[in-house]
Amino acid sequence: MQLKDIEYVSAVASEKNFSAAAEKLFISQPALSQAIKRLENELGVVLFNRSTSSVQLSSAGELFLAEGETLLRLSHQLKQHMANLAAQKSGSIRIGISTFYSSYYLARILPAFRSLHPGIRISIVEGKSHELESMAVREEVDFSLIPMPLDQPELVRCHILHQEQILFAIPADSPLRSQLHVSMSMDFPFIDLSCASQEPFIFLHRDQRFYATALRLCQDAGFSPDIACELTNWDAINALIGSGAGVGFVPELVTQRNLKDVPVPIYCRIVNQLVTRPYVIAYKKERELSPAASDFLEFIQALFKE
Repeated sequence: MQLKDIEYVSAVASEKNFSAAAEKLFISQPALSQAIKRLENELGVVLFNRSTSSVQLSSAGELFLAEGETLLRLSHQLKQHMANLAAQKSGSIRIGISTFYSSYYLARILPAFRSLHPGIRISIVEGKSHELESMAVREEVDFSLIPMPLDQPELVRCHILHQEQILFAIPADSPLRSQLHVSMSMDFPFIDLSCASQEPFIFLHRDQRFYATALRLCQDAGFSPDIACELTNWDAINALIGSGAGVGFVPELVTQRNLKDVPVPIYCRIVNQLVTRPYVIAYKKERELSPAASDFLEFIQALFKE
């Protein structure tokens, strides 16, 4: 018995006529009749009750077709999966990500994805978040991994990977330590941001998206910050605060990495202000994703849920 035998039975059952079924299958009526008869002899059952007016499935035929259609469906799925794999063998994906986030996330993302899809080549493009968003809109990359807010939300489709927490950091020997409020339920102490109104601030550079958010946080606390310097990298800001040069905001991600010979700041959550921003995978709206890109999108969403 072969899969085409099941297709023959299905066609005859649907048309209730050998001639009509043969035309549908693009074979001759005698050839179809012989194939069905051969199958019945092989199985030792009668699949059809034949009369001069119509052909009807027998009880054995109904059971055969019910089980056989399951096999046909599984066969189709298997062929589709193999076709998708074949299409991906020579595929490639371009991913945009900032230098800061790449140092934390790529070691987690790339080996796991390549173990599942060894035939897909991934190219990495590093840049600033607003540049990476524009590259996604221009389809210069398939995806960009960036924090929100977006500059062109009407042109971009995005999926939230996680909510990034923003902390306030102070030097380990700062007098502000006396203003910290320890919480038994949280991993970091709390601080009233207004206590830091006279401190020098280390800010992310003004051409970065977070600059406006940092200003708003200070203004909401009732002061305009004294910005001692602006840097373009979170790790550098974290190190400078740790060395005693000032205070500032950092993403919680930096607390996962301790560099040798670099003093570590004290990290705090801000009283009455839960500071988060979504970190997303973004791509151009209405863009038709390749099989490889679709697999990557599904993969990375599942990865960040773990």
